[in-house]
Amino acid sequence: MESPGAVGEGELEVMYFTSLSEFMNYLDNQVKTLEDNVNLIEKNIAQLEPRLAGFQSLLGVIKKLVGRENILLTPAIEITGLKIVIDPNPIDEYDTLKESLDAMKDKLTVLRKVRELIRVLVTTAKLDVPVLVQMRAGVPVKVLIGVSR
Repeated sequence: MESPGAVGEGELEVMYFTSLSEFMNYLDNQVKTLEDNVNLIEKNIAQLEPRLAGFQSLLGVIKKLVGRENILLTPAIEITGLKIVIDPNPIDEYDTLKESLDAMKDKLTVLRKVRELIRVLVTTAKLDVPVLVQMRAGVPVKVLIGVSR
């Protein structure tokens, strides 16, 4: 069995698989890894929430005392599009985790749907031909079945 190889740069990439079964195994692994990561982030968020509540309460008091709504608490430095936050406050940490968690859950939903479609093809078509898969941000957007390699 030949292992898949990724080719390409940027947002789109192409992966080759020796069969639909191999592609399905790849999807199974991606789903499992993503599920594990989602569970870990959910635990991190749950542990962060008490600190977040206390910090937000303190921030509310400070805003009233200062008389301003917008207070810069954590300076962020942006270098070539990369935002660097040193010693983040609980709000920064929570927002980053929550934004990532939502995106990962969306990706997980799509990967599960694709996996089920491929599972149906594997069980009904019984094809053992090479497959080319075009991916965008790790999500299959096009599957070419029976490609030359």
